[in-house]
Amino acid sequence: MKHLNVSYTPLALLFLFLLAGCKPGPGTKDEDAVFSISRPLNEAVVQLDAEPDRLNVPLSTSSYARLVSNTIFQNLLSINPQSLEIIPELAKSRPQITPITEGLYAGGMAYTFEIHDQAVWDNGSPVTAEDFIFTLKAALNPQVPAPAYRAYLSFIKDVEVDGGNPRRFTVLADQKYIVGEEAIGSALPLMPAYHYDPDGLLKDIPLTALTDEAKARELAANDGRLAQFAALFTSPKYSREKEGISGSGPYRFESWETGQRITVTKKENYWGDALAADYPALAAFPDKIIFRPIPDPTASITALKDGQIDAMANIPPTDFLELQNEEFTAERYNFYSPPLLGNTFIYVNTRIPRLSDKKVRRALAYAVNVKEIINTVYNGLGTPYASPVHPSFSYYNKDLQPIPYDPDKARQLLEEAGWTDSNNNGIVDKVINGKLEELSLNYKVVAGRDNIRNIGLLIQESAKRAGIDIQIEAKEFAVLADDFKRRDYELVPWSKTIQPTLWEPKQDFHSGGDDRTGFASAESDALIDQIQVALDEQERNRLYMQLQAMLYDEMPLIYLLVPTSRIAIHKRFEVQPSPIYPGYFPGKLRLKDR
Repeated sequence: MKHLNVSYTPLALLFLFLLAGCKPGPGTKDEDAVFSISRPLNEAVVQLDAEPDRLNVPLSTSSYARLVSNTIFQNLLSINPQSLEIIPELAKSRPQITPITEGLYAGGMAYTFEIHDQAVWDNGSPVTAEDFIFTLKAALNPQVPAPAYRAYLSFIKDVEVDGGNPRRFTVLADQKYIVGEEAIGSALPLMPAYHYDPDGLLKDIPLTALTDEAKARELAANDGRLAQFAALFTSPKYSREKEGISGSGPYRFESWETGQRITVTKKENYWGDALAADYPALAAFPDKIIFRPIPDPTASITALKDGQIDAMANIPPTDFLELQNEEFTAERYNFYSPPLLGNTFIYVNTRIPRLSDKKVRRALAYAVNVKEIINTVYNGLGTPYASPVHPSFSYYNKDLQPIPYDPDKARQLLEEAGWTDSNNNGIVDKVINGKLEELSLNYKVVAGRDNIRNIGLLIQESAKRAGIDIQIEAKEFAVLADDFKRRDYELVPWSKTIQPTLWEPKQDFHSGGDDRTGFASAESDALIDQIQVALDEQERNRLYMQLQAMLYDEMPLIYLLVPTSRIAIHKRFEVQPSPIYPGYFPGKLRLKDR
């Protein structure tokens, strides 16, 4: 079958910025200072800003969980950290993609993959198409809380396994999809069916019974096996316990000491070592990786200064500059600041009556002094933006300008929406359901993160000048993430990594996706549906521009900044920084020859 040529946005300019942004620290003449440490040289200690919620990928949307899970599990496809091109991982190559011209799925696409012959699970059994099918079934099971992934996988209708080769299979889709290859190849890592479904609860349930949403709901209501599987799959065993977490990746999960460390150890005779020269996504270098969740920036910096951490990202801007000038850290660490494929913003819950009027949401945007945040909290290491699309992408809508700080304009919009300061206490108010309510908004932040709290305090002060009261509430990350999933929030600051592929807005903004802000409407859903099948680049870009303009008008997000990465890596490791969060890949930290 012939591979379908689909146009992808070039990111060569971003890559040049990446090279220009890499700034190794001052070289050391004393090599002993670099190699004299109190732990094994090829053991990497990686700092995390927050503790993962679980190590079961379909159940989590946490970037911290994914960072750890990527050492244990593997996808069919991966991304080259530097060129940002799609490359094979578990698969021997990128898929053969062909249009389906007849039959039940006419008008759709067929994606054919073949898994490496050497790929095995921890028990020595081969990784096969049946494990891919099981992973799909687990995520598509309506009893499993995985709505974010179901949004990406809903276009898949069936999988055909090659009768003569259990590692070769074809994924059938009933529609064209702009990120079909990426969704199939990297939305979810493969999970071993023998391990995560030991009783075979999903084995005899056809995949087609779950890829049809209506059939899946009906089956979930009538077949107890789906609920039984979900109860087992979502149990702590398969999210936190050593005997419950198992994948085909280079590292074996060893332990999780809550609040202290998560440890993974390189497998002996890891199957991918023999292929790594030709398949760089399979390479893994440290003998052991210890992930240390240290949410307090001061404690993290102290640990770095004591040499207890080998890799740290998202360093507070002021500390980032100071560390490069301190003798101990400058002698032992390289510092990098590549552009980051990510953004920082505030989720606005449009379902809340006080925030249901877009004029109020736009007023809130005018009440946030973004430039002050960038200069004060980020030491100038960031730029304003006006769309969920990364500004480096060619289809970023440049007609949309970042909203400037203008408290007078904010008050004008609030007055148009019926909010005035009737009692002269400095906070605007309005009669709602016969009761006078002030525009007081809850702003939930992650506890222990000074930069996030400092942003909140600046917003609190700037919004007050516009007559808006901001009440900051600090919560542990896992608790806040759970509140967020349940839509129990008014305002939540958030950071998001951006994939170096085409923008797929369904998860965030479609009623069939996560839609945490409540933005979705029939009009926006129809536009996103068009985007999903627009393989023509010119037409797709036109639709992208239109959706960005709609989001800008409705303002379900308050855009803050696109940050610059701030990374420190111990000099005994070779590393190529990447614009992909967190700016480096822990498994690719390679010990230098002394």
